Amino acid sequence: MAQDNTNNHNRISIKSVLKRLEKFGIKTHKTMLSDAFVGADFTRCAVRWMRFGVGFFADVVLAFKSSVHLDGHKGNDTLVKAYKRAIDGFHRCADRKCYIGAGVHLHTIGDFYAHTNFIDLYSLYARQRGLSMDKEDIPEFSKLMDNADFLQFAKSQGELRAGTYGLISDLIEKIFKTKPKEGSHTLMNLDSNMSINGGKPYAPGSSFTKHEAAVQVATEECRNLLQRLL
Repeated sequence: MAQDNTNNHNRISIKSVLKRLEKFGIKTHKTMLSDAFVGADFTRCAVRWMRFGVGFFADVVLAFKSSVHLDGHKGNDTLVKAYKRAIDGFHRCADRKCYIGAGVHLHTIGDFYAHTNFIDLYSLYARQRGLSMDKEDIPEFSKLMDNADFLQFAKSQGELRAGTYGLISDLIEKIFKTKPKEGSHTLMNLDSNMSINGGKPYAPGSSFTKHEAAVQVATEECRNLLQRLL
């Protein structure tokens, strides 16, 4: 009986750890960055400070800075400008060897995929255009932000937008279990396979979730940016 209780406890512990790891939070951002570093040649110091910037500094020190997490951003033009600003900021900080700042900008790039409706829009766009629905074939937004066809399609669907986030409103939702408002961060985010939208299949019949799609394409974009520094 004691052995069974130990096994049950271990299974519960493993589930709780996995649940924490899958969140599009500090751990996920750091894992994405580590995966993106594969094949790159950076000093240990640069890697350490970039990991600090993409994780703790962005999510804790700058937790309420909407420009970092893109909360409440709406419209194609607004999101394109924000994405370009993140890319330019990354290169500017990297050139100056300000690796904490470079990490913060990579966090913003990751949050673009987790906090906006890009994954939803591209899934629908790819299906209507007869494009590949494989996870590895989802293009980074840097390849689409000047694509008139995709931007026009996004406009026809209400444009690119991120969910609204409010600390008080989110606390009220959790405490009183109220229904999340339409367009809220709670309904839209792909932060985790446990989130309302993140756990849904990328497309009908897909073997992977929207959260997993977001992690895939965000990691690839980070990898591309890091490789350009070499």
